Amino acid sequence: MTTPEQHDPAKRWVSHQPERTGPQRGPGMKKPVPAEGVREPETLAVNEAIAETVRTAYDVLNDTVKQGRKAAEQFRGGTYNVRDVPDDVRAMAGNLLGLARQLSSATFDICEALLRQADTLMTPPPPGSTHVPPFQEPKAAPATQPGPQPFAASAAAPVIALEVLFNGKEAVRAHTSTLARPAAPTGAAHVSCDGLARRSGSAAPITDLVFDINPHGPGLRVMVTVPQDQPAGVYSGAVYCTTQKSPLGEIVIEVD
Repeated sequence: MTTPEQHDPAKRWVSHQPERTGPQRGPGMKKPVPAEGVREPETLAVNEAIAETVRTAYDVLNDTVKQGRKAAEQFRGGTYNVRDVPDDVRAMAGNLLGLARQLSSATFDICEALLRQADTLMTPPPPGSTHVPPFQEPKAAPATQPGPQPFAASAAAPVIALEVLFNGKEAVRAHTSTLARPAAPTGAAHVSCDGLARRSGSAAPITDLVFDINPHGPGLRVMVTVPQDQPAGVYSGAVYCTTQKSPLGEIVIEVD
């Protein structure tokens, strides 16, 4: 579609500013009169600023719609020239800037009214206006029952659990379940036992003992290999670690 280069100047869309682009605050303007029963002039000022902003927005929108319709009619009639577009856009942009100025002015009016009201809102109440309940009376301690009182339980001995497992001969049972806890941090590889000797008789000692961390619970685990021909009897041996000289305890087993 082409538009004619010549057009009727009388029909050209002439842009103009809206009727109101800012609050009417001239020296001759009257201040809003408070309505009956209204005692807050700051509230009236804020309401007036908001109402003025809404009216200006409606004026700008109404003027923009009218200009758009007029341009559309001229375009359909072939009397609208493309060279008029910058002027029309400039006019609409001016209307929007005027509306922005009105919104900014209303915002400052609202902030000013809020600052004036802050003095009354933040004033502390007069003395004695707030009721404070009295302190509660302290509760009396329950009376103790007559009779002997139990002693406090003593602290548990510093021990570690020991699980004794057997390999080889099946008719063997353990009589040891704990060892003393080393004074310094000690790994399972630093715990050892020279052997389990029979209480009486000349039977060979049991020397195959391997210590490890118990994967199924706390403490250590020791695997004792008992030969199938090991004579029956009670065997025992001291357990040592490399971090201290005193033994951690004694392993006692019974071979049937």
